[in-house]
Amino acid sequence: MTRIKKGILTLISLSLVLIYCLINDPSRDITLTLGLYAGSSWDVPNGESYQVIDQAIKKFEKKYPNVHVEYKSGIIKDDYSSWLANEITKGTIPDVFMVLPDDFNTLSSIGILKNLDRLIKEERIDTSLFYQSALFAGNNGSQYALPYEINPTIMCINHDLLTKEGIAIPSSNWTIDDFYNISNQVTKDTNNDGVIDQYGCYGFDWQDVLDCYGLQVFKEDNCHLDKKEVKEAFLYLTKLKALSNGYQVSSEDFDQGKVAFCPLTFAQYRTYQPYPYRISKYTSFKWSCISMPGTKSNTITTHLDTSLIGMSSQTKHQEIAWEFLKMLTMDEDIQQSLLDNSKGASPLKKVMLSKKTKEILVKDTVSYASLDSDVLNRILENTLVEPKFKEYENILEKADYLINQSIDQGTIDNDLNKIQKKLENELK
Repeated sequence: MTRIKKGILTLISLSLVLIYCLINDPSRDITLTLGLYAGSSWDVPNGESYQVIDQAIKKFEKKYPNVHVEYKSGIIKDDYSSWLANEITKGTIPDVFMVLPDDFNTLSSIGILKNLDRLIKEERIDTSLFYQSALFAGNNGSQYALPYEINPTIMCINHDLLTKEGIAIPSSNWTIDDFYNISNQVTKDTNNDGVIDQYGCYGFDWQDVLDCYGLQVFKEDNCHLDKKEVKEAFLYLTKLKALSNGYQVSSEDFDQGKVAFCPLTFAQYRTYQPYPYRISKYTSFKWSCISMPGTKSNTITTHLDTSLIGMSSQTKHQEIAWEFLKMLTMDEDIQQSLLDNSKGASPLKKVMLSKKTKEILVKDTVSYASLDSDVLNRILENTLVEPKFKEYENILEKADYLINQSIDQGTIDNDLNKIQKKLENELK
């Protein structure tokens, strides 16, 4: 080992010792503030939203007796962005706080979030412990937040309907061609009254089809809706929707067991499988979930929502705030508890592949089959990351309106160039 390397290691060791001494100085009481919202990040029932946070705080305060962590309870998710903006304005932004996906690009771009690159590098943190798409959700050129909880999109299958039609249940190696062919086979008039009353899919939209094709069309200064692959994906979606002969398949149709497929988030799958929630939903048929289809066999590309936590760039307690942020996102016991008590998944690979997680997934199911942890891990290893630029959420909202309107009118192929120009003007 060279003298330079020895010197660097010595400096790092001394820095860590100094940080530890500062944090644990009994004469230096510290109040650390935490910003969070009540309920689930995924808009599903969750009556124990503070349980894991309280557990983490208890563990942290035991480790650092001179530190007290406090938070304001009762802030609902819909009000959280406004509450946080108000705290920023007042100069009372929490030391550590949850970051909604819609807010991340703005907060990281205007310097509210602390750049974590130096802290990660100095401590030689192996970021491969996270699923990389989850980690990248908190990256906007640099790492500004860490993943706390994740929620991939998966495909729900109505087993009873496919069995009745004599169709084999698809595996996680299925393709968009399989998806279309099965949807085509099951879409029919079952009582011979001249009206289609059984359908292939519900809730599969333009963003889902782009994900299945592995396409991302939005960038900071332009969009790429006129690409050949995008047109092919939208043509596929148009053909899929045409199977129902103009009828808008509804969630009620799916609940009544009349639909073969429906994209769900992992949190929805976990919420509506076990009792008591399942008694009011999906009770008339056996169902389970697999990965979303890809363009080729063994190709998985799916959307991933990520709940992020970051720290204020203005915190006066950087060292202790960083330690608490690491506990919330990297402590395997806390993350395992999150998986057990919440409805999302953990961004930590070890937690998702643990024996405890396999038991939880089996316990969750009262239907046909549980979502296998190895299949879920494969899904999480192949998720897509949303673009990171300030206007992305605004552009996505406009694109959603224009594209859905065009698809409903059956003019998407002719409209793509016009839609692209409108969106590019918004980006200028």
